[in-house]
Amino acid sequence: MKTRFDKIYLEITNACNLACSFCGLTRRTEAFMTEERFALALDRLTGYAPVLYFHLMGEPLLHPLLPVFLDRAGERGFSVRLTTNATLLPARLSELSGKKSLERVNLSVQSLERVPEGERLTLMRELSDSVRALVDAQRAVRPSFLASYRLWTRDDAEFTLPLLDFLAREFRAGGIADALAGGGNGYPLAPGIAIHAADTFDWPRSPPLNAEPKVGFCRGLRDQIGVLADGTVVPCCLDRNGDIALGNLFDSPLDAILSAPRAKALYDGFSARRTVEPLCAGCTYRERFTARKK
Repeated sequence: MKTRFDKIYLEITNACNLACSFCGLTRRTEAFMTEERFALALDRLTGYAPVLYFHLMGEPLLHPLLPVFLDRAGERGFSVRLTTNATLLPARLSELSGKKSLERVNLSVQSLERVPEGERLTLMRELSDSVRALVDAQRAVRPSFLASYRLWTRDDAEFTLPLLDFLAREFRAGGIADALAGGGNGYPLAPGIAIHAADTFDWPRSPPLNAEPKVGFCRGLRDQIGVLADGTVVPCCLDRNGDIALGNLFDSPLDAILSAPRAKALYDGFSARRTVEPLCAGCTYRERFTARKK
């Protein structure tokens, strides 16, 4: 059945156990979604998208109710994807293994920038054991499950190449570095395991409120929305501080939020290939879609 969105980012917590330069800092108060609020969010999101990401900012493996949330989402027909810095995966492996709703885990191993160089490969070796165990357990209940080592530091060869060399040896998959250096962004390592790479990402920055609109297009409000841990609805996964607060899911049904003037103006603006929000004007990601059809 066709849904309005392809995916929804449902941030179950914005807290994190690391402070990586990749993510930067948010201005928001640390929050963990309660079971009651999570249930309300599911009620109001059901039918809008088939996939939930338990992430926008924060580390989802920090949430003590993560296994419960996976079960509840599955009961409502959602598939779930997690993006994690992977440091807590060994400790929570048994709670995740065998969860039918869990279809993908993205392992942001660029978080190893916080670890002394001499310790990185030791941690990667420990992580690979957990990844293999998780993939075995998940593919028994969900054959399409994928664990993805994510390295969005392709342009930092000094940091990235030793990790790629380790993965090549660990999975006996030669040619990774050459394939990714040639512009590729994905490479299979083993059944259910892959690596995805990209250049270092710049988060959007808001220009002055009186800045002139810019030419651009975005998939926000077309194939995705985000819901922050406090219920704030935002148009995309890059609005990490809730700058474009469209409404609050805990206060209003989603239809009412999406039909309100601010959301409509944003959607119509991108239909006309122009930005109407300062955050969008300061986001370079929109340039990827500027020449594409809506």
